[in-house]
Amino acid sequence: MSAPTRRFTDKKATLILPARFASSAVLIEEISETELRVRKAAILPEDELPFTEESRRPLPDLDRDFVLALLANPPAANSRIKKAAREYRRRHG
Repeated sequence: MSAPTRRFTDKKATLILPARFASSAVLIEEISETELRVRKAAILPEDELPFTEESRRPLPDLDRDFVLALLANPPAANSRIKKAAREYRRRHG
């Protein structure tokens, strides 16, 4: 990395970056009121983004059985759930 270079902005806060940033996507982080961090961004094409399901581990057997039991025999709705359902119907019809 080279030594810091003094640069100035115009009225629109435009900043000319070094040539190695040309035609690059950048991330700009505001570190403080007087400091910015500019980094080249690694942009992945949309078709290369991983699906969430690809990185999730399956539930352990005990947890899976618990969820399936709740789905098969759900508990009765308590007063807070009933109130929330009435409020939702009132707001959204």
